[in-house]
Amino acid sequence: MPLRTSLHAAVSLLCIAPLTLIAQRVTPVRGAAGEWVFQMVGDQQPQRVVLTADGDSLRGNVYGQAFSATLNGARLTFNVGDFRWRGTLQGDSIRGWLGLKDSSAWLARRFRPPATARSYDVTPTSWPREFATNVAPVLRLHPGDTVRTSTVDAGGNARGAFESRENHVTRGGNPLTGPFYVEGAVPGDVLIVRLLKVRLNRDWAFSGTQLIDNAIDAGYLAARKPENLDNKWVLDTIVGFARLRSPSAALAALRIPLRPFMGVLAVAPGDGVVPSSRESGAYGGNMEYSQLREGTTLRLPVTELGAYLYLGDGHAAQGDGELTGDAMETSMDVTFSVDIARGVFAGLPRAETADHIMSIGVGGSLEQATRRATTDLAQWLEKDYKLSSSEAALVMGFSVIYDVPDLVGGQVGVSARIPKSVLAPLKR
Repeated sequence: MPLRTSLHAAVSLLCIAPLTLIAQRVTPVRGAAGEWVFQMVGDQQPQRVVLTADGDSLRGNVYGQAFSATLNGARLTFNVGDFRWRGTLQGDSIRGWLGLKDSSAWLARRFRPPATARSYDVTPTSWPREFATNVAPVLRLHPGDTVRTSTVDAGGNARGAFESRENHVTRGGNPLTGPFYVEGAVPGDVLIVRLLKVRLNRDWAFSGTQLIDNAIDAGYLAARKPENLDNKWVLDTIVGFARLRSPSAALAALRIPLRPFMGVLAVAPGDGVVPSSRESGAYGGNMEYSQLREGTTLRLPVTELGAYLYLGDGHAAQGDGELTGDAMETSMDVTFSVDIARGVFAGLPRAETADHIMSIGVGGSLEQATRRATTDLAQWLEKDYKLSSSEAALVMGFSVIYDVPDLVGGQVGVSARIPKSVLAPLKR
């Protein structure tokens, strides 16, 4: 290249470079753009707000109403209906008020996920027995993160040897692992929990030995003669079966296939309700559903900021209904990941395996639980497969399978599931 041409090119670059830097500079408005969680102080319904830069303004939507905000230095100002919002931007947080100063305080926090998903190992040291938000989270997760952890059995025993005193780490009553706080989860979202591994971590379990009262006739209940049978099981993971440790002669050859699953998966239910770990509802809970096994994806409706995910009550095997009151109760090693479906309505827990989709209804009676599960599955098909109610009926009427996961206690569970092979030809 001739010398004159080289000098001309260099001068041109020097002249252009400052203009390029100015054009790429992040303005205060652009710096404030992104996903935020807004919350009125004292309000239990935080709002996800996505601020987008529009020239010198920021646009967003809160409580269903659009707004345009101005940013003067660190002062953010906008109107929503008849209310004037003011706030001060400080890094990834905003603090402000509506109307007169200090009349109605509000807060906002930016949701800023890491560039890549992370993986954690969590060793529990405490085991709550309620689905609450007043418990300090054991870990704060972001969507896509993976956790490797463990659960104790319903009696508070960990992975150690049978009847080892050191193995009894907490009192019984369905002690839980958690809660896990999921950043970015707000009410109205759906928490997606993928059960990547659900593995037995010891070679024994215990169970009940009598059929529960509400599953049998009063005459049979009065006439039966309970025996003091052994309720301890040996879990042979090599052959994949369980056998009684000290069986009666009639049960010496009894072998039950091992099908490990999680009896409890839940989020905090919200509205000031704090159920015990023995209860279940729209938030999940003590569902006792054998489909909640390795490879299953569970969707839970979020009603509290951060969701507060709990898990526990591992079972080596169980028939429908948990008819003996306790399944094969055992400790478990669990690996799971979390994600968020934003703004997707779900009224009940929904699960998906390689072969089925299913809605899990809980109610005070089998009829109520069945209605809830059936209704939710119909709504699922109508929304995701664009079916009319009559079209959904024709699909469900000839393919739905009902399971009865839990008959224990005052709340019973019914699942309505449908094979994916039936749904595969349908357009979505």
